[in-house]
Amino acid sequence: MYTLAESGTNIVGQNHVIVNGEGSDLSKVEALKGRAKRKTITQIMMLKLIEIAQENGETELEKSYWNTYYCQQNIFTADGRLYGKYCKNRFCTLCCSIRKAELINKYYPVIKNWEEPYFVTLTVKACKADKLKLYIKKFIQGFKKNYRKT
Repeated sequence: MYTLAESGTNIVGQNHVIVNGEGSDLSKVEALKGRAKRKTITQIMMLKLIEIAQENGETELEKSYWNTYYCQQNIFTADGRLYGKYCKNRFCTLCCSIRKAELINKYYPVIKNWEEPYFVTLTVKACKADKLKLYIKKFIQGFKKNYRKT
């Protein structure tokens, strides 16, 4: 016997969707164009990576790539806002842009007080595991040397 009660009334033909988060403002056309561009880039990239994963028999990677391919696939609008499900994978341009914006907003209160802030990205080729300690030691020495010069 069914004993669970449902709250509300179910009107035939009416779909109910529960949305999470703040959503995106539909009036910001340029932001929506940027989102569409990132979505297109991600989908093209994912199809290529899916092919490679299939060739190499990497089923777990293939699942992750498909998950990213379908990121923000179904979107819903409510009260002038856009909502959808994010994959949150590191290789998704949509999710990475959100993650980057969250980090910038997190550190902005401190950075805005700096006189001349600079954003610097340091990269280096990958190293073997047995050389990692040496790499880290050299990085720290380099940071200290640069810091002393300023």
